[in-house]
Amino acid sequence: MFNAYTLIIGLFTFGGLVTVVWGAVIIVRARTTARWPAATGTIEESAIASEDDDLLPNIVFRYVVNGSEFRRALEFPGGITPTREFAAEYLGKYPVGAAVTVYYDPRDPGTATLEPGLARGDWLVLAFGIGASLLGISMLLMG
Repeated sequence: MFNAYTLIIGLFTFGGLVTVVWGAVIIVRARTTARWPAATGTIEESAIASEDDDLLPNIVFRYVVNGSEFRRALEFPGGITPTREFAAEYLGKYPVGAAVTVYYDPRDPGTATLEPGLARGDWLVLAFGIGASLLGISMLLMG
C-alpha cells in the first residue's frame, strides 16, 4: 500500500544524505588546497564589485609557476552573503600591488587560491545534511 508520509520522509532523508555527500566533497576539496605548494604572486585588481555581485569583491592576482604566468580571480565559496564590510575587509587585505602567497594545484597550476584550507562555513553543509538525515531516519523509524 502506498503511504505518502513514508514517501515524503524518505525523499527528505535522501536529500539529507545527498547533502552529507556534498558537504563531505566541499571539506575534502578545501583540505586538499591546504597541501598545495606555494608561489609568490601580486594583486592586480582589487575592486568593491565583481561581475556577479555588486557586494562581492573582485580580487585578481598574478603568479608564476615553472616559468608560466597565470592570472586568476579569488573565488569565494557559494552561499556567502556579502556585505559592504565583507568587501572592505578583503580590499584592505588584498590591495593592488600587494605581494601575496598563492597556493596552486600541482596537477593544474592554473587553479589557485590565496586562502587554502577550510573556509568559515564549509562545515555547515555537512552539519545540515547530517541533521536532516538523522531527523528523516528517526521519523521513518517512528512512523
